Amino acid sequence: MQFETERLIIRPLQSTDLQAVYDSRRNQETSRYIGKPETLDDVKKRIEEAKQPFQNLEGQRLLLTLECKSSGDFIGEMLFKHTQLASRIGEIGYRLSPEEQKKGYAFEATSALISKLFTEFDLNKITAICATENTASWQLMEKLGMKKEGCLREYMLLQDRCVDSYLYSILKREHVR
Repeated sequence: MQFETERLIIRPLQSTDLQAVYDSRRNQETSRYIGKPETLDDVKKRIEEAKQPFQNLEGQRLLLTLECKSSGDFIGEMLFKHTQLASRIGEIGYRLSPEEQKKGYAFEATSALISKLFTEFDLNKITAICATENTASWQLMEKLGMKKEGCLREYMLLQDRCVDSYLYSILKREHVR
């Protein structure tokens, strides 16, 4: 899957993204609400996973890169996976490099991804999960029109402790194009 927005090219993660993804994923700040900072080997495995053909299997991840059109710079990453094929439910996730946050890229990219997923995969529902402390993430979900379904108690392991997480979703019929 590859598509563009006004300022971004959204494309599959590839080998040339290795250093930029590693710089982002080893960063303590961007890892604070997602998981432990990653090693170079972790990132290499992620890129190898991204190279595999996406077959629309339940749990298989589609790993995408956000690239700035004007500069070609790495902005961040997104992912999609089917969580319940029979019920037509999928999950999205996103992560931006620290220097690219608060510029509207996450909204631009995620909004376009949601539209693309509802069209290309005939989904009925798209979900997203974030740590309750990750205010920027759940505020983005709300701005995207997603609704909070609830709080998952001690759902996510972050920095050696289990933290509560919010579950958000949007239905195809609720999505404004």
